[in-house]
Amino acid sequence: MMKNPLYLTGILLVLSGIPGYSQTHKELSLSHLWELTAEQYPLLAEKQAKIGESEYRKRELQNMAIPQVQLQLQNSFGTFEGTNGAFFPVPGIFNVSGKGASDPTGLGTTMNSFGSILMDWKVSQFGKQQKMIAAAGFEVQEARSNYEASKLSLLANATSRYLDLLYTGSGRKWADKNTKRVKEILELSVSLAEAGLKPGADTALAAATYLQAQAELEDWNGKYQAGQIKLKELAPALVADQVLPLKKYMNTCFTVEKLDAVGVLHPFLQILDKQLMVQQLQREVIGKKQLPSISLLAGFSARGTGINADGTVQNNYSSGYNNGAQNYLVGLGLSWNLSNLYTGSLEKKRAQKQVDAAKSRYQLQKLQMNTNLQAVTSRIQAQIRQVEKTEEAVLKTINAYELYLSRYEAGLINLTDLLQIQSLLQQVEKSNIEVHQALWTQLNTKAELSGDYSFLFHQFK
Repeated sequence: MMKNPLYLTGILLVLSGIPGYSQTHKELSLSHLWELTAEQYPLLAEKQAKIGESEYRKRELQNMAIPQVQLQLQNSFGTFEGTNGAFFPVPGIFNVSGKGASDPTGLGTTMNSFGSILMDWKVSQFGKQQKMIAAAGFEVQEARSNYEASKLSLLANATSRYLDLLYTGSGRKWADKNTKRVKEILELSVSLAEAGLKPGADTALAAATYLQAQAELEDWNGKYQAGQIKLKELAPALVADQVLPLKKYMNTCFTVEKLDAVGVLHPFLQILDKQLMVQQLQREVIGKKQLPSISLLAGFSARGTGINADGTVQNNYSSGYNNGAQNYLVGLGLSWNLSNLYTGSLEKKRAQKQVDAAKSRYQLQKLQMNTNLQAVTSRIQAQIRQVEKTEEAVLKTINAYELYLSRYEAGLINLTDLLQIQSLLQQVEKSNIEVHQALWTQLNTKAELSGDYSFLFHQFK
């Protein structure tokens, strides 16, 4: 007999612990959502790879400043005709030939071996390479700005989906409250009809209204579930159902800072600014291309042949390594594409047009962002006043509904009058949720244009 009280006590302790756990379950904050998104979303990994690619591109150009060394090895079979002298046929190769040899055997062919190593050091390109390296440096900065701009756009997208989920969550809560309110009317009409105080038709009308409220609740449930799926695309680590700060969403007791201009360090502007810098340096590189390049050339070669000193010719395979000779050659080289003197002026004009276009893109982007920021700031101020008036309308409509409900219960009005005020309350409450969503959407736009999400992070922390 003593086991039953103990058993019931244990059950009560377990049940009392369940609501305590749900109350301590942490709400999903906007900053936590962004942390999960920034860690997992593939778009940012792609932009980071672009940064690495541009950095390697800059290092490649820097390595072009060091001497270029080429190694060549050959083993060949063919005829032989020689002349005295040495020369550079093309950069990377130099050749040394001796006087013509007699061929008493009449074979006309022999084996040859040849190896050379040549250094080509462009000691002066008249600033062309430095300009190319500087342009590559701005390309790295452009890639980083592109990464920051992608982060900002992704944050705006994540915030938009977060606010949409708060909107559908608030709508679902409102639809559930409205369903319960209509159910109360239905139960009241049934009891009054059974008592003979109201006609039976009231019950059918209330039941139809209740079914309509249930249908609208199902619609909001579907929207909420769809919003959760969209949110999990950005942060797959989120659990199936999140606790949302719905009270913070419906609270607008705050002031908003007024901004008139976008900062020059905004990532959207920095991308275009770095593109402009690259275009300007590329225009200067084209000007440098009209100038020659001066190189320091040095080489060493080792050669073997099947032609002996006495003119005897051998044509077996190993004979190509006989009669060795080593030579070195040093010198200065100048390469100058003279056609660039004509075509370079056209390229410079084309490059100048690209610079002008980049400047116009920057100015247009800045103008549009400043205009949008000023417009959204003004609209936010008006929407805050709209929210205040809508919330006041909700309170007055609730008071009117409660008065009409008591009058219907007392038999002073009919069901149609009560349902009309209930429908009005339903519309005002829904409008209240929609104006809040419009306000938060504009605040998200303002944060993206200003590049500062600290306000929204603070509101939904």
